Amino acid sequence: MVRVLLGFGLLIAGCGETYVPFFADIETDRDLDPDAVDFEGDPWLIPGIFEEQLFSEVEGGGEMHIIHGFQGGVWVHLSIRVNGMRSLGRIKAGLGEDHSVGETQYDLRLSRTAEGYLEAYDIPIPISYRGDDLAGHLESLYGVEHPLNITFRVQDRSVSDQRLIVLQPG
Repeated sequence: MVRVLLGFGLLIAGCGETYVPFFADIETDRDLDPDAVDFEGDPWLIPGIFEEQLFSEVEGGGEMHIIHGFQGGVWVHLSIRVNGMRSLGRIKAGLGEDHSVGETQYDLRLSRTAEGYLEAYDIPIPISYRGDDLAGHLESLYGVEHPLNITFRVQDRSVSDQRLIVLQPG
């Protein structure tokens, strides 16, 4: 009986003020001062598309598809991969000489991938068109090389890329 009481006493004493955490936050360093961040090398941007949840670079002369939206509109969906920049900035993308085929511009936060790159999965570029013959307009765009211009700007730092791409029906 003495052993049982001694064991019970030790159990109660052991449950005193000792705290065993089940979850603990990992210390992170979130330096939001742009002057305190030094990136090695030149920043770069790669245009691409996502297929089967994988990023694929669109090479010069490569194809991108014009897609009819579910709620209307006609779009080219672009993805980008960026390195050497902060994640929150402004994206500007245009298709065609002087962005005559379509353009978009808005604030964007890129997501960090497991490989350490920053990516945007879907940047919709609306196809500009006014008139009655949308099908004829789209036919004139298919199979022709168009310049794709992309710029991602964070404060006074920017990274750009330009490639010729061939538009195809999606």
